[in-house]
Amino acid sequence: MSDPAVTLPRHADDFGRVYDLEDPSPYYTALRPSDYRMPAVLAEASKAVGGPLRSARDAGDTPRLLDFACGYGAVGALLHHDLSMAALHARYGERRWRPVDGRRYWEADAAFFAARRAERAAFEIGGIDVAGAALAYAAAMGFLDRAFHENIVDHAPGDALKGFLEGVDLVVASGAHGEHLPAAFARVLDCCRDTRRPWFLYGPRPDMDWAPLNRLWAERGYRSESLVAEPIRYRKPLSAEERADMLRAARALGHRDEAVMRGGYLLADVVLARPEADAGNPPVERLRGCID
Repeated sequence: MSDPAVTLPRHADDFGRVYDLEDPSPYYTALRPSDYRMPAVLAEASKAVGGPLRSARDAGDTPRLLDFACGYGAVGALLHHDLSMAALHARYGERRWRPVDGRRYWEADAAFFAARRAERAAFEIGGIDVAGAALAYAAAMGFLDRAFHENIVDHAPGDALKGFLEGVDLVVASGAHGEHLPAAFARVLDCCRDTRRPWFLYGPRPDMDWAPLNRLWAERGYRSESLVAEPIRYRKPLSAEERADMLRAARALGHRDEAVMRGGYLLADVVLARPEADAGNPPVERLRGCID
């Protein structure tokens, strides 16, 4: 990637080339025009459910959160620091990093985030991803308390991750492809005691098939419910080609264009899945309205 201005992705399928670099600048530069909002949405939702989660699960002062497919750790950055998504885009989106720069900006970034550290941690955050370089950056910046470079879609968790999952309270997935979540979430549940199964937060897009994940919830005794009265803005397409692909996939799943795209944004739901025993504590109606 010799010149990020030329080679930045214009489609979600192309993000592999900016997702696992030693610096997150190309990733954020690519996403900035799309106004990608989900890390902030799910960080806000995580805070909103934090109190009820502690009460329902007796989780203590600092519940344990797993950020699945965390990448550069945006959810953890927002939860552990007094920052907005716009601040992250501003930090990274205006510098022209190249692979030859390596970890040139790590020291300055670490100081920047240390100065903005939240006084109290809302969660103990573990991050899991197949992108080792991105994961290392997130851990070094303090976005994650634990980092796990593993692929639980295809493989059982290692011992350290399994130990973390045994006590996890909330699992968040802000941007992972929907087809990966049933296998990954099933492996998480396989590590948990029946009496202490976690809650899950995620943002299902209308251009992906969520039937397999809904079947998992039914099989495992979970109830999934929307936290929003109306779909929220997920992000803008990166190109006309990507917009056409999003609409085509959504139509194939039976969705109308006006329910998929509005004001230039792809729309998405925000879902909380809980064990049936926890589902009324509190009723989801009390949690709705917590997301902008």
